[in-house]
Amino acid sequence: MGKTKRALSSGQPGGALLRSQYGPMDDFLTGPQGLQNATDTSIPASPGSSIAGSSSGTIEPAALSQISLDIAAISSSMLTRRDKSEMVAELRAVIREEIAAVRADLTTLEHHVDALDAERLQNSHRQQAVDLATTRQGNLLLDLHRQVKDLDNRGQRKNIRVRGLPETEGEMPHEILTGLFTHLLGEAAPEDFGIERAHRALQAPRRDGLPRDTICALSSFPLKEELMRAARSRPDLRYMDAPVSLYQDLSQTTLDARRALRPLTRLLQERRIPYKWGFPFSLQARVDNLWHVLRWPTDVPRFLRSAGFPHVRQRVPGGCRVRQDSHRTSGSIMAGSMVAQS
Repeated sequence: MGKTKRALSSGQPGGALLRSQYGPMDDFLTGPQGLQNATDTSIPASPGSSIAGSSSGTIEPAALSQISLDIAAISSSMLTRRDKSEMVAELRAVIREEIAAVRADLTTLEHHVDALDAERLQNSHRQQAVDLATTRQGNLLLDLHRQVKDLDNRGQRKNIRVRGLPETEGEMPHEILTGLFTHLLGEAAPEDFGIERAHRALQAPRRDGLPRDTICALSSFPLKEELMRAARSRPDLRYMDAPVSLYQDLSQTTLDARRALRPLTRLLQERRIPYKWGFPFSLQARVDNLWHVLRWPTDVPRFLRSAGFPHVRQRVPGGCRVRQDSHRTSGSIMAGSMVAQS
């Protein structure tokens, strides 16, 4: 077998490899001519590369060491499967901790919300109980007030309020009333009417110049009723050249309540529906041989329907008049009277 001997060509730059001799096994070992040429052709090295030698094509040991160090550095900087597993495990642990903290916060918040809901429900029940108790107490107070005013009115049942008597200086109310009652009853008048007290209404003189009412208290209730019946039978009664009217003496709150119901009583008069006042305060109207009673604000819609009124006009603060449907009215007509009595 022939030996192949390689020699460096000192005359060629880059250190190209040249064959000096060819043996019988050279073609077999070297392969085809094209592959031989490709094998023999040296790879030019970059001027700054440490791989290229100064005068030969072989790699120096220092360059090999540097390449090893570079590969080791690259390998050390690359993540291994173990590193990836450790990173995933750490990430899962952190996520579990964060989720646990969020769940704890949500549980605490849920407990707070449940406590607030329970407290709100308890407060709602308590408020309902307070509202119910307040309504009951208001009704009891109103009922007691009505009874007190009824006692006040019953204590004045023997009183007569005379309207229209002219005011004069130094007048004697007893003598004037005695002459009026004698003129009213005529021959049936007693010698003594039993006037316990008589005086003008306790108020300042009226600005319109009209005389103040005269109030008297009689000792006999039957005599007082007889005088009232005689006055009702003589609507054109005159005394001292002035029209005179006799009324039942009532408390101021009862008068205010009747004044608030004046639009309704005016409608009753227009339709010729008989009505009367009751004690404690109430308005009673007779429709189709049935007496309908209005005592509380809640009785107004039913009372209006029974009387056949489609609407009423009610006075409101400020002197205005409003039109209200009877089906939508919920005690607004008696609001003034109830307020006056409360």
